[in-house]
Amino acid sequence: MSLFSLFGLLLETVSQTVDIRCYSCTSMEAEQLLSDVSDPNWRKWLENVRNVPYTESCKDYFQLDRAIRSGVKNQNCEDGACMKMWFQEANGESHVWRSCIPHARDQIRSDCTRVTTSQGEMEVCTCTGNLCNLSTTTQFLFPLSTLILYLLLK
Repeated sequence: MSLFSLFGLLLETVSQTVDIRCYSCTSMEAEQLLSDVSDPNWRKWLENVRNVPYTESCKDYFQLDRAIRSGVKNQNCEDGACMKMWFQEANGESHVWRSCIPHARDQIRSDCTRVTTSQGEMEVCTCTGNLCNLSTTTQFLFPLSTLILYLLLK
């Protein structure tokens, strides 16, 4: 094997995508969620919530066997990251959306970000392991406290 052939094989191996699987479900009412979003970019992305199975078993605390029996799927996530989005309304009602963000592996790191407003709280966690979005917030790979520390030291 020539040096050029070996280099080509190495380059092909490095450029291959890394596919993972992510849990896919929501406990959100898609139409209600979308009616509250006015930003067109957010709305376009959030419309993907319509494409995942609706089940109350998607909420935390995620019990895998019960969730699968109620319709939770796992999907191929081509060169992407898994995500879990959690909303808690001001009245205390919470909802979860678990899914894949395809083709985002190089742009998204394992992380959690939380936003609190007078209307409630939202947290988005991402991870790049196989079926990694089953966890509750405190079990994600990159804790929120690290993000806060980073922002304070910046």
